[in-house]
Amino acid sequence: MLNLPRVRTLLSTLFVLAVTAGALAASSPPDLTAPGAIDTVDRKLTYNLGATGLRGWIHHRPATHFDGLQGRTTAASRQILVTHVGEESPADGVLKVDDVILGTGGERFIDDARKSFALAIQDAEKEANGGLLRLTVWRAGKTAQVELKLRVMGTYRETAPYDCPKSQLIFDQACRVLEQESLDAGIWGAINGLALMATGKPEYLPQVRELARKIGPRTLRITPHMGSWHLGYCTLFLSEYYLLTRDDEVFPALEQYTLAIAKGQGMYGTFGHGLVPPGPDGELHGSVPPYGPVNATGLVANLAIVMGNKCGVRHAVIDPAIERASNFFGYFVDKGSIPYGEHEPWPHHENNGKNAMAAVFFAVQGNRLAETHYFARMCTAAYKDRESGHTGQGFSYLWGVLGANAGGPRAAAAFFNQAAWHLDLVRRSDGSFTYDGGEQYGPGSTDDDTYFGKSSYYGLSPTATYVLAYSLPLKTLHITGKDANQANWLSDEDVAEAIAAGRFDLERNTMSASDLVAALGNWSPIVRGWAAEELAGRPDAAALAAGLMALAEGQNVRVAQGACETLGRMKHAEALPVFIRLLSHEDRWLRFKAAGALRNMGGEARPVVREMLQAVAQTAEPIEPIVWDDPVQLTHGQLAAALFRPPLANTLLETDRELLYPAVRTIARNADGMARATLRNFFENRLTVEDVRALGPDIFAAVKTPSPADTMFANEIRMGGFKALVKYNFKEGMQAGVILAKTQGGHGSESRTGEIMKELTRYGSAARDVLPELRELIDMFNLQVENRQFPGGELNERRVGAVEEAIKAIEAATEAPELRSITAAGSANATGRPSTRH
Repeated sequence: MLNLPRVRTLLSTLFVLAVTAGALAASSPPDLTAPGAIDTVDRKLTYNLGATGLRGWIHHRPATHFDGLQGRTTAASRQILVTHVGEESPADGVLKVDDVILGTGGERFIDDARKSFALAIQDAEKEANGGLLRLTVWRAGKTAQVELKLRVMGTYRETAPYDCPKSQLIFDQACRVLEQESLDAGIWGAINGLALMATGKPEYLPQVRELARKIGPRTLRITPHMGSWHLGYCTLFLSEYYLLTRDDEVFPALEQYTLAIAKGQGMYGTFGHGLVPPGPDGELHGSVPPYGPVNATGLVANLAIVMGNKCGVRHAVIDPAIERASNFFGYFVDKGSIPYGEHEPWPHHENNGKNAMAAVFFAVQGNRLAETHYFARMCTAAYKDRESGHTGQGFSYLWGVLGANAGGPRAAAAFFNQAAWHLDLVRRSDGSFTYDGGEQYGPGSTDDDTYFGKSSYYGLSPTATYVLAYSLPLKTLHITGKDANQANWLSDEDVAEAIAAGRFDLERNTMSASDLVAALGNWSPIVRGWAAEELAGRPDAAALAAGLMALAEGQNVRVAQGACETLGRMKHAEALPVFIRLLSHEDRWLRFKAAGALRNMGGEARPVVREMLQAVAQTAEPIEPIVWDDPVQLTHGQLAAALFRPPLANTLLETDRELLYPAVRTIARNADGMARATLRNFFENRLTVEDVRALGPDIFAAVKTPSPADTMFANEIRMGGFKALVKYNFKEGMQAGVILAKTQGGHGSESRTGEIMKELTRYGSAARDVLPELRELIDMFNLQVENRQFPGGELNERRVGAVEEAIKAIEAATEAPELRSITAAGSANATGRPSTRH
């Protein structure tokens, strides 16, 4: 696990996907030449300005959040404020801090100043221009032309980084920097070790061997505190090292690592920050505990299992683990990008490197052609998405080009060509690289506030990152193409279509309606979604409705998906019967699109509420065995959000209970914690006492047994169900509260425990029966701290204090409400566990 407080804090903060819908308030960039303007600039966050020796402040406020995600962070900028000048760099003695760069080549910036500056660097570094970079600079009220002398690097060939002298020169310089960097026996050292091996330079092998034997000593003992981040990257490093050297000294540790990861995999093939512990009876592969799955670490952990198996690690858990992961991540093919956890697909071509990780994961298996093709195409199309990511873009930079390369050298070169301006902007004059980035997108900084200062993504070396990228032609490692199955490689047509898909976010604005309709059948689900969004917003959209309804029920499933999404965005009421029919279509993703369309309809979907409720119950499937065509039943998640949140939730109690109750029971048993969470408010605030009595066994079961998937949200329905039982004084609410408190997981428990205890005290003296269990709860909390499963100090004190206060209040109570009891009737079995058969 990343052993950094800041990483833990950021990664423990829920990234709310709905933020993508909010537009940022656009702000005009300041005129830095105006009196006093440079004194108003916050210089904490800056951009590296290539091998010039400069860092600078650039206006970085995108017009919308979407623009930021699509790489248009600095689109409005037309000036650059110099904030750092590196000693003995090309800029030293030529430019000064507080200079304002107005343009290059004798012209003022008329476009994004950052990208324009990068392109000017590339132009200056050509042999024909001799490294001469001409700048228009404002200084203290005067404007002048100045010249910097950069090192001549040449020009990227179209095949770069393959067969490209400039790429080779950059690679050689970066290697000399990398060899001086430290190699700690953890995740970042493992990545540096991978980069050193990727160079193919035998002189680095002694360093690598020493690191391998630190990470994989014969005395290794895997402990629960070795999180999936550490285990995944260290196993990946050891695997590549073993395959390169056949050093038997590390094989026992490699075997331990691989088996620990495989045994700690969750039931859907995912991982959280840590491994999934064995169940009470020693059973493996349960749910990922709250905080829940984190695919940024899980994909690498699964790749490590594949690589360990490639090294010769054999065990009964290995093949099923690879199959589970392949099934889960393969589900996202033709639907979108790999999401944060066990969620619906991410609606952009990349999500901080997770598609690239998936591409490599499938590519190294060798026999997963459809999945490798899809994710390699998505990576190739994602050149605009490189600079965005939750907690920053470090993994995007690390994995992005490796993912495109899974589709072969042509795909890698196409991606590289589009990203080359940025690669030259983050390269420094000493051959090292910087990391500039922050939450979602934005600039960066160096640790000592100098041009040459250390710069990283929480410790990830940017130089190691780019050494891996520039090492692709060598194919030294499996993650960089060694022994690649060329059947995985994309055709020229595939590559061209991927690059075109990456431009579609802007090109759609000028396309005709007929061209947009044609784009509904694009290979890229992201393009299909953008086309639907654009079509639905056109003034003449209503005239297209009849044709779109026909397409939604046509033979071309991709077109049907896009047409369905368009009609939902249009809120076209006449399409409601179409959506209802599509809820049972054989294509699961078309079902999802139909459900999403009904969700988008909002209150306009009232005429078909009965049919929606029926569809929920009629299409339900058991949690186990997992149906990999829709492992967490995302269609039901869309329907649940449509039905059980306003405005439709306001009228549901007017619906026949014989339709409502089966739908409620189905959603309460859904595999997905987020889908179940839609019932929280409905349980807590909308049900009558008779509803709670009728649904009581199902409500109690939902509290007792958390959702197996997406456990990040598992406690929402549990809290709502618990409060529903308390609200009407059902005696089962007391036991439900104790169960919830004991099984809630650590994440957020410092606040949630107090909420649970407050509800329990409403039972007054009747709650004395659970006092022994509350005292056990205190012991359990303290033991979690001892076992390093939860932080001590103020957070645990809040939990323990809340329970102690509840105990005092219950002991002091002299009255109790009249208690009710739920019946044994309903859909729950005698143990209180929800049935998995429908």
